[in-house]
Amino acid sequence: MSFAAAVYQDSQKKKEPLIEFPDIEDVVSAVINIGGPPQPGIQPIQMDLDNNMQKLTVAKIIYWLQHAEYMGPSQNEFISHGGGPNEFVMKSKDGKVIRMIDAFDPISIVISNGVMTSGVSVSDQVTINYDNKSLRLKSPDLKRWIENDMKTIIEDYIKA
Repeated sequence: MSFAAAVYQDSQKKKEPLIEFPDIEDVVSAVINIGGPPQPGIQPIQMDLDNNMQKLTVAKIIYWLQHAEYMGPSQNEFISHGGGPNEFVMKSKDGKVIRMIDAFDPISIVISNGVMTSGVSVSDQVTINYDNKSLRLKSPDLKRWIENDMKTIIEDYIKA
């Protein structure tokens, strides 16, 4: 009985919002930082909040964040030594910054001359860095946007 109660309480804790995400009206900037090794001439991609379609995209991202399920702190995020990941960054009127990246966990494989480490994408999850916290959120729509739409925006930007 006490185990079931503890599991129930734990599941209830995950539903409490740990972060108050800003409303679209409170977002003053949104950019996509292109990850990987530094490349000359590659600058962050600014989202134009005066453009209705781009503002709608940012509003969707906020909605997905507000409705995401908290999965716990991000303790073992895998980041390549070749450079950082692509990230979506929003800044609010009060100066707070929200950074979003695809969630990856490390895997290690023993090979003949040591250990090889790589990263695997965590299904339906993203990593959020906000207010000195790093957490994992379950948001299939945001995960899809980061993996597909944001990747396409970056590819189109680099080609131009």
